Amino acid sequence: MPRMERIIACTDLSRYADWVETRAAMLADELGNVSLDLLHVVRRLAPESLPYVLTQTLEEAEQRLIDSSRDQVTKTAARFSEKYGIQAVAALKVGRIHSEVARHAEIVGADLVILGAQSGDSVRKMFLGSTAENVLRKLTRPVLIVKQEPKTPYRRILVAVDFSESSRRAMDFAKNIASRVQITALHAFETPTKAMLRFYGVSGETIAAYHAMVQAEKNRAMEQFVSASGAAAGPLCCLVEFGPAADIIRQKAETLESDLIVIGKHGQSEWEEMLLGSVTKQIILNADCDVLVISEESSSAV
Repeated sequence: MPRMERIIACTDLSRYADWVETRAAMLADELGNVSLDLLHVVRRLAPESLPYVLTQTLEEAEQRLIDSSRDQVTKTAARFSEKYGIQAVAALKVGRIHSEVARHAEIVGADLVILGAQSGDSVRKMFLGSTAENVLRKLTRPVLIVKQEPKTPYRRILVAVDFSESSRRAMDFAKNIASRVQITALHAFETPTKAMLRFYGVSGETIAAYHAMVQAEKNRAMEQFVSASGAAAGPLCCLVEFGPAADIIRQKAETLESDLIVIGKHGQSEWEEMLLGSVTKQIILNADCDVLVISEESSSAV
């Protein structure tokens, strides 16, 4: 697939924004000849947000905020350009964050958009309606959600596989987003529970045989999927596990000490309709490592 050429790192200029900025710079440096946009979106001020004791107008206060933000983002871009030897530029927009992020990504043809999110209960409570969720709703381009402080390039990547087109794109992206990487392809599946089957009078032997048959079918599907996706740049391990997909993916990521989970999402309308119960959202909320979401409709490149 074509190489990645442009990354957008969305920064809110907070102390956690450094995680996003650093991960973006590290990726741009490792991939080589990748331009990096450090994008900050300034929200418009509401009249009630200004104390009455201030003498400046709303327009004056907003312009001061824009100027200050532009200065911070420009300095950060210059610092990363010098430190990593990459082409980093500052981009400043004014408006609703998710709308401006999506608009800028489409205008510049971004191959990857990077957002930040801390793990833990606060994220679980705040994710609904958050910038990350809204960007995921709006964009069909790959979105990387940074949840850990980046210290090294990605080296252990877990790719969640359901044999769909978005899974194929996820595998392609994983193979090309880092060098010297260990990739694990994981498929989790479920069958009717033993209790349900026993309720309908199915014998234990039949249940075991049925489970073994499904397992064998999934193993063959995984072999075909990996074969069709081509050889990985580094070691590739394949796992087919029985159990709820979100739980299995999270548990395996912890066991394997993965620093990145790559997972596909399906069509835009399906994402919007199924967001509240989707495996993708559960992984974003509960995984401790970074999560890269690949759209089936994505036209991006690596």
